[in-house]
Amino acid sequence: MIIYKFGGVSVKNATAIKNICNIISKANRPLTVVISAIGTSTNLLEELVDAYFLGSNNVWEFYNQLENNHASVINDLFDHIPATLATDIKALFIELKTKISKPSSNQFNFEYDQLIGFGELLSTTIISAYLNDIGQNNKWIDIRSCLDSDDNYIDANINWESSKEKANAKFVSSPAALYVTQGFIASDSKGNTTSLGREGSDYSAAILAHLLDAEKMIIWKDVLGILNADPDYFETTSKLDLIPYHEAIELSYYGARVIHPKTIKPLQAKQIPLWVKSFIDPSQKGTLITKGEQAQPLLPNYIVKKKQVMVSLKPLNFSFIGEKDLVFIFSLVIKFRIKFNFTQNTAVSFAFCINSSSRNFNDLISELEKKYEIDISKDLELITVRHYNPITIEEIYQKHHVLVEQKNTNTAIYLTVAN
Repeated sequence: MIIYKFGGVSVKNATAIKNICNIISKANRPLTVVISAIGTSTNLLEELVDAYFLGSNNVWEFYNQLENNHASVINDLFDHIPATLATDIKALFIELKTKISKPSSNQFNFEYDQLIGFGELLSTTIISAYLNDIGQNNKWIDIRSCLDSDDNYIDANINWESSKEKANAKFVSSPAALYVTQGFIASDSKGNTTSLGREGSDYSAAILAHLLDAEKMIIWKDVLGILNADPDYFETTSKLDLIPYHEAIELSYYGARVIHPKTIKPLQAKQIPLWVKSFIDPSQKGTLITKGEQAQPLLPNYIVKKKQVMVSLKPLNFSFIGEKDLVFIFSLVIKFRIKFNFTQNTAVSFAFCINSSSRNFNDLISELEKKYEIDISKDLELITVRHYNPITIEEIYQKHHVLVEQKNTNTAIYLTVAN
């Protein structure tokens, strides 16, 4: 079994979908294709979820936009829309409409997961139908029937044992040679939809690769492979030909955008090679992630996180920051599901950096204000350099106003004022 994963950009419109279907048609079989929501559908669904949870009438504006966007893609793809596709798409939108017509519960994370997966369900239904239409017979599989998870909504944990049995029954025991399924979602013991974390489709594909003992996995991107820096922020970049599993985990941990942080471990456990290749130019070799000692070539790797907020805390009672303070702070972070990108503590202060878009930020601050004096700095950037050298450090200080620096043997982190 080979696993392909295509993200939202690769299926953003009819032209893009035709391109990835051409790539699929040339692939060896058996093949499982994991597909994200079309274009920015997940962002649109997040706006829909917010409106639904708040009881806003704007929910119908987002619903209509979602429906129109998918209708446009279908009309552009097909000369004659298959009756089964029209029926299946209508059923999905009826299900979505029925859900948002009812009052929301007071559990945001639960409501989020019941709605957010419609993007993947719609995209895979359309693409599966198009593949059949062009003679690439395939089997559409609802991944929720295969992947079991707990009910930790928004960031669910997979039940590996039961999922392995179900996945092999669906994908291996079936006579089909080509399968189309969704990323990002699973199902809990009550049959409710769960999600595996934002941008979790890479992780979904890696889970399937692990469960099905895949020969290899390929993530198709709009870049030639993994670069040593984001071309949106750096004029000069170089492609990495090979990255060891442990190095890929480090890069994703610090925020490299090419790979979801959880993707590597399921592949490493069974030594399944991961390729990152370009859907724009499939003939290019791409980047291989596999076992090894160091990346080839060994270059400084730059990771930039924009729109950061730093929060600095000092106890109101003029005491030290001790273990009890850290337990209290981290318990709130867990409660409000906020991820630290950077932390620093001294005897009398504790500082952390998070994304400015972090949900529940205001709730976190309200709780912290009860015990600490708080200073908030906005419009910051977090720059991480793996395998830094004196020249890279000098460049950082020349081009940026550095507020905080942290370094170990291999990694340097700089909190800077946004340019």
